[in-house]
Amino acid sequence: MQEFLKVTGMVIGVFPQGEYDRRITLLTRERGKITAFVKSARRQGSRFLGTTDMFAFGNFDLYVGRTSYNVQNAEISNYFDNFRMDMVGAYYGMYFAELAEFYALENNDESELLLLLYRALQGLKSEKLENDFVRRVFEIKLFMLEGEFIPADKAGEFSAALFKTLEYINASSIEKLFNFGLSESLFKELAEVADYERRHLVDKKLSSLEILETMTS
Repeated sequence: MQEFLKVTGMVIGVFPQGEYDRRITLLTRERGKITAFVKSARRQGSRFLGTTDMFAFGNFDLYVGRTSYNVQNAEISNYFDNFRMDMVGAYYGMYFAELAEFYALENNDESELLLLLYRALQGLKSEKLENDFVRRVFEIKLFMLEGEFIPADKAGEFSAALFKTLEYINASSIEKLFNFGLSESLFKELAEVADYERRHLVDKKLSSLEILETMTS
């Protein structure tokens, strides 16, 4: 008997498969990080042409095979298509997605991680928020959600205001996470802490980050 599954999630990785197919990585509420195959996704006129693009968010109907998932249908509610005209913003988003993929697990509750990624991409769309501010808050909140945030060795060199900011990020709901501002000096401290955490916690080369930092340097 065939098993079908409906999940809510976002495409965080896209890879060609064969001549016309695609393999995608989905970050889902129900099954965490999963890999799914989409037949004819690259064929001209395919109904899956847009639904397998990076950042596509919505509901996916999957056929559960013996060793893989196969997408049967998709209803996309947000394509984040603003990134098609914003290359720098797109690479911020790809970095967020790559970092989320690093932490996400299969068959794990990743609802908070999915929400954090979604809100961060929304933050990149906002004219009120600087992209690098969104990046630093996203990084720190992610490490906190994963229970891996560690105090910097140079804690005595940071201001009391920074520790209050870290307390706010830790206690804040994801929906309200980006609703605050920082002075230039306080932002520099936050960025330093975020870099420290990433260097010590992420033991993987992040190709999107290398490209992003080249573009923004």
